[in-house]
Amino acid sequence: MADGAASLLNLAEIDGRGRALVAAQPLRGGQIVLRDSPVLLYSALPLTKPPPPSSSSSSSSATCYCDHCFRILPPSPSPPAAPCPACGRHAFCGPGCLAAAAATSHTPWVCQALSRLVASRLLDGQPVERHVQARFLIAACNLATVSPSNFQLLLSLQGREAHADDTVSAARFLHSLLASVCPPLPPGSPFPQGFSLELIVALLSKDKLNAFGLMEPVSSRGGGEVDGERSVRAYGIYPRASFFNHDCLPNACRFDYVDSASDGNADIIVRMIHDVPQGREICLSYFPVNLNYANRQRRLMEDYGFACDCDRCKVEANWSDDENEHDDIGKDDDGDGEGMDEDADEQMSGSEMGIAEEKETDFPHAYFFVRYMCNRKNCGGTLAPLPPSSDDAPSDIMECNVCGQLRREDEEAEADGEEDMDE
Repeated sequence: MADGAASLLNLAEIDGRGRALVAAQPLRGGQIVLRDSPVLLYSALPLTKPPPPSSSSSSSSATCYCDHCFRILPPSPSPPAAPCPACGRHAFCGPGCLAAAAATSHTPWVCQALSRLVASRLLDGQPVERHVQARFLIAACNLATVSPSNFQLLLSLQGREAHADDTVSAARFLHSLLASVCPPLPPGSPFPQGFSLELIVALLSKDKLNAFGLMEPVSSRGGGEVDGERSVRAYGIYPRASFFNHDCLPNACRFDYVDSASDGNADIIVRMIHDVPQGREICLSYFPVNLNYANRQRRLMEDYGFACDCDRCKVEANWSDDENEHDDIGKDDDGDGEGMDEDADEQMSGSEMGIAEEKETDFPHAYFFVRYMCNRKNCGGTLAPLPPSSDDAPSDIMECNVCGQLRREDEEAEADGEEDMDE
C-alpha cells in the first residue's frame, strides 16, 4: 500500500469477517493509515440532468460539478468551465481536466454512449439508481480499454451474491438498454462482443459493495447549525479502502477534500480516531453511528447483505425497543449523538477507562460518544485528531469528517458533556 500504509496495515483473513486490515504496529489517534486514489469515478446525478449553466444561460439553483474531478464548478459570471466539445452536456474545471478526461474517464466512446442514452429516453421514468448504474457500467467498460490493470483490479474486489438482491433483474434491464444504444467498443477492447449479461452482473455486484459516496458540500443555517440534507455528487471505487470492514463503533474514519485545489482531490484519507494496539482490526462505519440497533441492522442487511455482531450490537440487541429508540440520537436532529469507534472500552487508555466506567451507567459507550462526536446540530460527523506534527507530537485539535469543524480536544468533550447533562 502506498503512502507508508504498507508498514502500518496488514491484510489478513479473520474468521467470520473475511479479508480485513489490521494494525501492523501500534497506531496513534490522528495517524493517517491510508490514502487511496479511485480507480473509477462516476457521477451520481441522473443522466437527464440539465446542462451546466454558462455565462449565456440562466442561473441554476443546482450545484454543478466537474465531470472529471467533481469539484464544484464556479457559478456565472466567473470564468466559464471548459465544456465538452463533442456533446456540450458535460463541463470540466478547465483545459487540464478536459484533457485528462478525454484520455481516461470521458473518452469519445463514453461521450457518445452517454449522449445516446440521453437521446433515447429509455431511462425516463426509471429510478435514479438505474441512471447511476448505467453511468458506472459505461465507465467500467471504458476502464477496461484505457487501463486494463485497473479493470482487473476492479473485478478482483469482493462482490455481493447476485441472488441476494435485485442485481440480476437490474442487469437484465441494463443489458438490453446498453446493447441498444452503445456504439461499438473501441479498438483493443477486451469485450469485442459488447456488454454481456454475465459481465454486467459481475460489475454491478462489485459496485454494490465497494462504492464510496463523495458528498455534496456541507451548508450551514443560522447559528452554525448544519443543513443535514446532503446528496451524493459522485461515487468512487477505492480498491485498498474496500478492505475496511464495518463496526458500529469504528476506530478510524475517512476524510475527503473533494473541493480542495490540490492534486488528488478525489482521494480519500483514513485517519485513526484514537490509539489502537498492534494486531487490532481497523474498521470504519458504513453510515452515521447514531443510528439505533434496528436501523443499523436493517441498513447493513439491505445494503451489504450481513448482520452485525460487533460488541455494541451484542449489548444493544438485549435492550428494549424503547431503549433502542432512545439510542437513535439523530432522530431529534441533534448532532450530539454521533461518533465512530471500535470496541471503545478495550481501546482506551487507563485514565480514559476510568472516566468511561463512570459514564457507562446509561449507555455502554457513552464516553466514546461524548469525546468523538461533532456537536454541531444535524452534522452527524465523527471527530478525529489532526495528524501528528513533524516531531511526532500528538495533536489536540479534532477535525469533523463531515462539516470540517476544528476544536480542541478538551473543549469538544467539555461542550458535548454539558449538552448531555442538559438533556
